[in-house]
Amino acid sequence: MSFSPRWKTAFLCLAAILIGLAAGPQLNRLIVAPPGAAQAAAAPSVALAPGSTEAVFTCTPSYIGVFSTRVHVLCTAPAETTIYYFAAPTSDSKNANRVLSVMLTAKALGKNLQIYYDSGGNGSAYGCQANDCRPINAIEVKP
Repeated sequence: MSFSPRWKTAFLCLAAILIGLAAGPQLNRLIVAPPGAAQAAAAPSVALAPGSTEAVFTCTPSYIGVFSTRVHVLCTAPAETTIYYFAAPTSDSKNANRVLSVMLTAKALGKNLQIYYDSGGNGSAYGCQANDCRPINAIEVKP
């Protein structure tokens, strides 16, 4: 019985791990902006139209859910008295994928979300409860 295939596999796995460890810091420098760059690239403050029901909320994502009809995020502090969830319908799959990607990125990086939503909105057509959830108009990761 020959052990060479096992040794080859073990060697290749170890080599892949070592390459990953060596390349990780270089990739991190490409992905993460240097200190101070976030301030220079920060988005300008958004002025909402007078009389608009659109509101802005800074959300610390606690839980992210994916359902057949919606993707949603649970925030740790309510936007209004009882609004904890923000959701996007999956009927527009491209938008739902973008929203989910932003949510997961913020959660993975430990960042907050800036959520633009319709304070009078109702997403009950896709399972967003009227009493604790609002539809997402736009979403971004805060620096």
